[in-house]
Amino acid sequence: MIEEDKKRRLKKLIVMVIVIFAALVGASYLVYSLLSSGRIHPLGLLVLAAVISIAIPMIRSNFFPSDRDCATEYAFHEQRLEKEIIQQINDTLGPDALNRVFSGPDQYQASAAEYLGQLLEQENVRQNPDLHFALLLSLARFHEKNGDPQSGIPLIKAALAIKPQQFVARMHLAGNYEWIGSTEDARRHYRIVLEHPETLSGAMKKLVATNLKNVQDK
Repeated sequence: MIEEDKKRRLKKLIVMVIVIFAALVGASYLVYSLLSSGRIHPLGLLVLAAVISIAIPMIRSNFFPSDRDCATEYAFHEQRLEKEIIQQINDTLGPDALNRVFSGPDQYQASAAEYLGQLLEQENVRQNPDLHFALLLSLARFHEKNGDPQSGIPLIKAALAIKPQQFVARMHLAGNYEWIGSTEDARRHYRIVLEHPETLSGAMKKLVATNLKNVQDK
């Protein structure tokens, strides 16, 4: 599966190089023709140049992402999931419950684990998939931040049983397995992410493939 994905990415890369080269040649010829004929206003030329200058970085970041692009996009996905979790807890359980879990942005109360454990035992929580998922990941993240990835693993697995396609949760699970030295489990979960490449951007596919390669090299 990994080899097939590499072949697909290589074919896509070749096609994109050809397309970008053709587009740049075409744009250059168009500008030259318009300038030679005197049929373009200088302002129009500036607009065309602005469009090209915007399009090229977008194409590069989407189809030829750098390591920085990968890290930036993944951080965005992390932050978005964190905001969704906070919103879910606040909307369902209220601000008092939220304050008993978090003391600040990405910071937990010292007693958060005990409180989250109590909430997860409640039947009404288990009957609400979105809230259940949010609380499971919150408790897993609490353990991660306290240097205990082993305790976070079963919680993330339970969360993925609710939302199996949740990208960030799967990445955390693979990362926790890698953290405790369970490289085979880490590889398995990175491969699961790559089973649905159509759901990932170019940067995220590169990030997962890089993580998988690093684990295999170990």
